[in-house]
Amino acid sequence: MKILTTFTAVAALVAGISIAQAQGTMGQTGSGMQAPQATGTGAFCIATSPGGSLNCKYASLAACEKDAKPQNLNCSPNPKKSTTGSKQ
Repeated sequence: MKILTTFTAVAALVAGISIAQAQGTMGQTGSGMQAPQATGTGAFCIATSPGGSLNCKYASLAACEKDAKPQNLNCSPNPKKSTTGSKQ
């Protein structure tokens, strides 16, 4: 009985460590992740693939969405442009 109790305690400890390690690594955005590369000078971009480069040739959101919808892609603001409303 003493061996079974010890074995159960060790198994629970190992399982707890494994779960803690998994929780520590999931959902990290971390400094190792880089922002996608944006090409173009437009105010809006199409993400050419998930996590891929951004094609920023659109002056308006409507123009971007017009090209993005048929390809089932999404538009986003150009990360290289200022969002303060100032002209650049």
